[in-house]
Amino acid sequence: MVDYGGGFFLGLQFGIILIVLAIEFYFCVFNRYIDKEIEGLEFLILLLITILCVLFSLPLSKFSIGFWCLFPLPIVYFIFRILESRGIELEFRNRIEKKLKTLKENAKRNPHIPEIFTEIGDIYFNLKRYEEALPYYYRAHSLKDSAEIKRKIKITEREKQIQKGEIWICGECGTTNSGSSDECVKCGNNIKPLVSIKQDIMAHKSEIKRWVVYGFGVPIGGMFVILLLKTILPDVAFTFIAIFISLFIMYLLWRTFWTSL
Repeated sequence: MVDYGGGFFLGLQFGIILIVLAIEFYFCVFNRYIDKEIEGLEFLILLLITILCVLFSLPLSKFSIGFWCLFPLPIVYFIFRILESRGIELEFRNRIEKKLKTLKENAKRNPHIPEIFTEIGDIYFNLKRYEEALPYYYRAHSLKDSAEIKRKIKITEREKQIQKGEIWICGECGTTNSGSSDECVKCGNNIKPLVSIKQDIMAHKSEIKRWVVYGFGVPIGGMFVILLLKTILPDVAFTFIAIFISLFIMYLLWRTFWTSL
């Protein structure tokens, strides 16, 4: 006996895989290559991975791995991006260290120029190394009584206190609070993550309840309806309904993809 239903669902699975792979290839490979965000070698490697994923997703192949072939392309793409970001970060650090070395040598030769010390302080501030930035700001202020340098000293001292946990800034109202206190003195917002999450849940309880109903209740209800139809309807009728639902899902996928371009 020929299993037409099984063949249909294998074909449907292959169609869905092709659609998702096409979306992945467009956003992770083709679009990035057009925007010159990836190099030619990366493009060729990702293209080869895409072709292999298509071959290994063929329903008639004994090597078919099904939906698992959807994962290699985005995983390899993100690995490339992580390696690239680490390389950029390392290059940035080396460039900053060289610039700091040059500025410090310049400061030794010209100890009366406040702008040199201010620039060194700015670099340390941008690196979030506030303790190292403050001496250079103090030195620049001793050479030149400037409102701008005073402002930088004030901001750096506050950031240093935040970094050490001596104070914290409330995310709700912006009030400065002591590091020994967990609640904001103005609005009562709690700095502890679990307590803060509980406060957010209580504040948006009705909205969360609505999303739970739509996010879990509707899919579970749909599954029960499908199981009920499977038990009530004959196999032929259920197959036609399954075909209709599958085509409708494919239509929604295509519509979402093209409208996002």
